[in-house]
Order: sequence, then structure tokens, then C-alpha cells
Amino acid sequence: MHDHSTEKILVLTYTNHALDQFLEDILDAGIPADSIVRLGSKSTSRTRALGLWEQPNNYRRSAQTWALIDAQKSKAESYHDALVTKMTRFVSAKLDEQELLDYLEFSDDSEYFDAFVVPTNEDGMIMVGKKNKQVDQHYLIKRWIAGQDAGVLVNHATQNYPHIWKVATQNRYALWQQWCKAILGEQISEISTLTDKYNTCRTQIDRLNREKDFHILGQKRIIGCTTTAAAMYTDEIRKASPAIVLVEEAGEILESHILTALTPSSKQLILIGDHKQLRPKVNNYTLTVEKGDGYDLNVSMFERLVLSGVPHTTLTKQHRMRPEISSLVRSLTYPELEDADKTKGRPALRGFQDNVMFVSHSCPELNAVKIADRRDGDAKSSKENLYEAEMVLKCVRYLGQQGYGTEDIVVLTPYLGQLYLLMRTLSEDNDPILNDLDSFALIQAGLLTSAGANISKRKLRISTIGM
Repeated sequence: MHDHSTEKILVLTYTNHALDQFLEDILDAGIPADSIVRLGSKSTSRTRALGLWEQPNNYRRSAQTWALIDAQKSKAESYHDALVTKMTRFVSAKLDEQELLDYLEFSDDSEYFDAFVVPTNEDGMIMVGKKNKQVDQHYLIKRWIAGQDAGVLVNHATQNYPHIWKVATQNRYALWQQWCKAILGEQISEISTLTDKYNTCRTQIDRLNREKDFHILGQKRIIGCTTTAAAMYTDEIRKASPAIVLVEEAGEILESHILTALTPSSKQLILIGDHKQLRPKVNNYTLTVEKGDGYDLNVSMFERLVLSGVPHTTLTKQHRMRPEISSLVRSLTYPELEDADKTKGRPALRGFQDNVMFVSHSCPELNAVKIADRRDGDAKSSKENLYEAEMVLKCVRYLGQQGYGTEDIVVLTPYLGQLYLLMRTLSEDNDPILNDLDSFALIQAGLLTSAGANISKRKLRISTIGM
């Protein structure tokens, strides 16, 4: 596609690990690095140079663009200042009599405003009430809200607005609450409008600042990103107009994520994956195909199309597993699976009686109440087994004595609770590497800090089986 067309290609994966591996394979296939750009902050040492921020850029903003940015910044600052003022006023939530009068003057209850206006003396005399206290412009509304009569202005009030001053005290309170609620509603509406205007300005500023990114992507043939990065860089991808979308790990990606990565310029969609393995992650068990209620959100586009009979190509030769392992999956799921020649004749595992072993024990598992598995329905806890964790630690130590380095060993577990226990147990000898998804789950549960997810000693890969 790269050599025999001029179309742009969007390479989409679920994880950063898969993206980096795919991009490295593209480089090994002879695609020049200057044809590729990688979106997102994570990378390997080899794909770091492909990152968006690492690309040389000769883009220069025009004077018109600078003027637009400055104008939007000025507007955004004015909206921000107005928002701060209105939010401070709203948070105080203390409406005074003048705010009530201002509201009533142009409301459907404007006759109350007329009734609360204190008449002026044409002779210039100052009107006073009890204890010679001056009658101010809020005199009538204060007395009305308090359930009192019009005081020194009772003759004026009862003569001109008798029905208003006859309103019962409890009804006055209800009306006052109604007016306060309406005023707060208007304030909320004003705040919402200002927020929308501010956000519009910031969006415009961000778009103008990203013009240089648009410029870079416009010069590249291959754009690589995860589904998360595709959501973050939607505008850039749409403007780059990739005609070909190539999706790796398609069986693990939500259908909605693939659909939203498509643009009006998409001509070809290539899905690579396995519909018999891991499905997309859906945190709400009731929406999964396993629950059986018909929502089936964790059925990928890949699985749906394959099961619908859409023509597809199936690879039947595997290049990873030694025959002792592939025979298990051949019996369970892939009866047509063939072993490539390079999987045969590999040396036996040093120090063990066999290359595949199953261990049975009678030590029960416990509930890990600190964390609930994201794929375990409505469970309030996960599972952990200290005996198995200690057994894994001893096996890892023993493998090390046989000459295997930590880069040769991966530990998998079904439960997030056991993953956390293994991480703590294995940390005595190693700093385990967690994959991105498991790190995020432990950070969400408050069991791992963001800093703790990034470590630099000799490492041992450890993951739940959803890796």
C-alpha cells in the first residue's frame, strides 16, 4: 500500500506496546522513518524519533494567524474575568433586596416591583420610620418579605396595591423562594453561556496552535496511534485525511472506537485480530455478551463481521508456541492450527521435568477486598492466593539459577487482586513490569501511584491474562 499508492495510512492499535511493535516491524520492512509519525507520548527507544514532537517542522504562522490567536486570547480573558465575578456572586448565594427588585421589574410579577417602589417626596422632606430611621428604597420589600404591613407607607400601599399586601405570610415566603430560584437560574444560565463562549475561544486557540501539527501530519504517509490517541487527535487525523485505516488487535477494540477513527476520506478498513481471544473491555457487566441481555457492547466489529459471514482470511500456521503448548489450544479452539518449522526442536526448559506442567494444591484463595476485578461483573472484591504467589517467586528464583534472565520470563494471572499480591511479592527480587491496562487499574484502585508504575531496575513482566 505504501509503495503502490499515494494514500495516507492510519495504523490503529489498542495498546502502546502493540503500536511500537507494529511501527518497528514497518521500519524493518523498509519503510523510511521520515514517512511515519507516531501520536501519543509513550514510545520505545526506537520509535521515540517517530513522535510528533520529534519531527522537524518548518511551519511558520502567518501574521493573520497570530492576530487571530491574540484576538481569541483577549476575548477568553474577558470571559474568564466575567466568569470569576459571576461565580463568586453565585457561590455566596446571598441575594439582596436590590437583586430581587431588579428581577421583578422585568418579570411576569412586575406588579410586585411597582408595589415595592418607595414613593418620593416632592417637597424634599426625608421620610423616616420608627426610631427616626430613614425609609430607604428597600423599606417596602423588606417589610413585605418579613410578613409585616407597609409601615409608615401603609396608606399608600393599601390604597394602590391592596391585593399584594393581603398575601398571607406563608405565601409571601413561597413567592420569595420562587423569585430567588428564578434569579439563581438566570445566574446559572449566564455562567453556562460565558463558559461556552470561553470554551469556544480556547478551542479556537488550541486549533490555531495545532496548525503546525496539521502541517506535519500532512507530510507523512503513515500515522500510528492507539485508540486513545486517536480520540485525542481527532481533528488532526481528520485533516490529514487517511484513506486507509489499518487496525491491529481489532478483536480487542470496541466497535465504537473503530467507527470514530474513520473519516469522510476513509476508503479501506483493514482489521487484523482474533475473534476467538480477548474481547473489548466493558466495565459494566450488564452490557456484555456474557450477561445475555442483548447489549453485547464487548463484541468487536471484527467479531461481528466474522460471525456474520463476511469474507475474511485466517492464518493457520503459528510461529510462537512450541508443539507441547500449541497442542492444547489446537484441542480447545483451533483444530486447523499448524506449527511452523521454527517452533520445533527447541531445547527443553532447563531444570524442570517437562516443558508444560500443571500444579494442583489445596491452599484456598482469599477475597482481595481492596480491589474488584474490572471484568468480574458486580463483584465487590477480587481473588488472591499467597501460596501461589510464593510458589511463583520460588519458580522465578529457580529459573534465574538455571541461567534465565528476567527478560525471558512472563508471569500471568487471572485476577487483579493476585496481580497486586504478585507485584508486592516479586518486588523482593525484581521490579515487575505492569502493562498499561493493569497499571491503570491498580492506580484507579489507589493501590499504585503513577510514579510507582515507572521503575528502572531489572524487570520481570507481569500481567493479568487480559494483557
